[in-house]
Amino acid sequence: MSQTLPKLSHHLVDEAQYNLLRSVGYLSAADRRDIIDACKFGDIAHIKDKRKSGEPYITHPIAVAEILAGFRLDRDSIIAAILHDTVEDTEVSDDEIKQRYGKVVATLVDGVTKLKSSNHDKQQNKAATFHKILTATLADPRVLIIKLADRLHNMSTLDAVRPEKQRATAQETLDFYVPFARLMGLNDIADYIEVLCYRNLDSEMYNKLSDKLLQHGLGRNFQRESIHRYLTIVLNNLDLNGHVKVLDNRVVIYRQFFRNRGEISALLRHYAFEVVLESIEECDKLAYYLIKKYQIENSHIEDNIRRPLPGGNQSLTLIYERDNDFVKVTILTKKMQNAARLGVIGAEHASDVSRSVIQASLRNMKDLVDEETLDEDNPDFTAAVSTINELMDYLHSSKIICYSPQGRAYELPQGATALDFAYAVGPMVGNVAVGANIDGKKAKLGTVVKDGQQVEIETNRHSEPKAEWLGFVLTNKAREEILRWFKDLSTADKQHHGQQALDRALKTYQKSLDDLTDNDWQNLIEWRGVPDKGVLFEQISSGTLLPQLVVSRLFSDEVCDLQTQHSHNMTQPQQLIANATGVEVDFANCCHPIYGDPIVGHLSRHGLVVHRHKCFSLDDIRKDNPYQVIQLRWREDQAVKVNELKVPSGKNSGEIRFPAYLKLSIALTDEQISEVIYHLRQLNIGVEKVDVRSSDTVLHIIVRSRNHLAQGIRDLRSLLDFPNIIRLYQL
Repeated sequence: MSQTLPKLSHHLVDEAQYNLLRSVGYLSAADRRDIIDACKFGDIAHIKDKRKSGEPYITHPIAVAEILAGFRLDRDSIIAAILHDTVEDTEVSDDEIKQRYGKVVATLVDGVTKLKSSNHDKQQNKAATFHKILTATLADPRVLIIKLADRLHNMSTLDAVRPEKQRATAQETLDFYVPFARLMGLNDIADYIEVLCYRNLDSEMYNKLSDKLLQHGLGRNFQRESIHRYLTIVLNNLDLNGHVKVLDNRVVIYRQFFRNRGEISALLRHYAFEVVLESIEECDKLAYYLIKKYQIENSHIEDNIRRPLPGGNQSLTLIYERDNDFVKVTILTKKMQNAARLGVIGAEHASDVSRSVIQASLRNMKDLVDEETLDEDNPDFTAAVSTINELMDYLHSSKIICYSPQGRAYELPQGATALDFAYAVGPMVGNVAVGANIDGKKAKLGTVVKDGQQVEIETNRHSEPKAEWLGFVLTNKAREEILRWFKDLSTADKQHHGQQALDRALKTYQKSLDDLTDNDWQNLIEWRGVPDKGVLFEQISSGTLLPQLVVSRLFSDEVCDLQTQHSHNMTQPQQLIANATGVEVDFANCCHPIYGDPIVGHLSRHGLVVHRHKCFSLDDIRKDNPYQVIQLRWREDQAVKVNELKVPSGKNSGEIRFPAYLKLSIALTDEQISEVIYHLRQLNIGVEKVDVRSSDTVLHIIVRSRNHLAQGIRDLRSLLDFPNIIRLYQL
């Protein structure tokens, strides 16, 4: 083959072209001729360009095309990869590409081309580029895989760039491209990129773990072979046709280690296997056998065949312990395995339920992008920044999948309610919702839904949205639809709805509007700074005031002063909660929330108690009275940031601090204790108590925020040679 290839500008370019052509043997002769032509065209276009390492620039795009050939992608994707930087970096125009290689190639190249504007800052340019890639991917998912292959090659050759640039690229990739790729089901390529991100983010940590993996390599191989043999024997004994494959689970080990989710010594004893069988019945048969043999608990069984994960992945996963080793077995069919490699790009190979789940993710991202569409010729860079911030929150939130009775999948953030589900189906359903059936059982609209549940919404066409709904819906979509409905009402109707909502909120306390005295009304009107009750009711229906908080305010004089129960003489950070000004607020001792934690409020007899959104003590309350738990947000205004959480002047002025508790997986020596205290003080973290136990240590510390705490944990890990450090929510 090398004889027939044209000579290009440099022997390294010839070599790159030769390697690419060896990888595209699956394409037709005509397609291969077009690819040779694209190599030559790209070589001429980039003739003046060099990589940081000094190599001819075109070797990079050709290498990106070779990565895609490994996925057996089509002619258009391969050519677009070869030319992906031409429009951005050379004189080549969009039209030239369209005329020479067709409209599809030109569209793909445009999709991965950065948006740059000299009038905007770096963050705005980056947001506009992300926005463009996202929009282009929603139109043609091949854009994303070209971008990912580009990232994979760049990340593996970052040695020639400055360390801070390496870190910034790695962080951006981990924040945006990796979770985006996983949602689109592109897991194989996401795994490789994620490992490279860790290498470029913190080489000291990466090398520490890599060295450990090498030291234990022989022992790990021996264990892998013995587990592999055992699983193969099980297949034979059960008369199952299939094969067992050892999985490279390094990406999981690196992720757990970097995210501080386990001890090195324990992580090295994690092994992963994939068993590919012919049918779902066979998958169930093997799973049933292993569950019985190893007494696997429900928490270690994930049936994602019937309930695919976000990204559409289908498999049955079991984790069990065998001789102190943790074995993860992923059981799936050949069809599921093919779909899991290429996700949205191989969607035609996927099952209906898997496709439905990928569609649910695509719908959510389309909703985010459609709110602010970017005009190519005159992009709104500020809008792009806010959309991308929302997108980042969405990509990093824990997601669940719920199903309609017809089997359609809807993706929701963890903590979403039945009402959020109703609005995910559409405003025509949400606005007239009156109740729900969750897995066949009657439930209130405020009930938190769980992964895999089937949710049926009961509607009544005469029903209307209620102002108190704004207190418990979690998704922006539901919130915006409810506000949109109220916005269109006349003033009189708004007041009427606000009044009714307050009356319903009072019923929770067995009271009604008739029980309120003139004094109560006066107090509320002064608190809100409004002329009369009517405006107060309007505030309730416009979402600026939750009726639940009005009730909390009214009964706060019945509240015993809970602040005196706190042992620390810290300023109470009530002022930091955005939507609860002027209400008696206390922080729960069952979960010790700190500034920056996701939080909810429980409307108790003692006013508003702030909990972490995952606090277990809320489970029972949510079952009986879901409407007593409301969504809360921390204030994020500049005052908070600038003053590093100082409270405005007044009787409670001073710095706001929160108690937090850390458990270190080692028993500290006296010398280490001194070092720990010294290092934490350098970060302005107070140490109240160090409790050294036989095999671990608990630190009682005082911090300003969740980020402040994370910084402390990072520093302690590298100081103490990377032990596992976890935050305790209860002592």
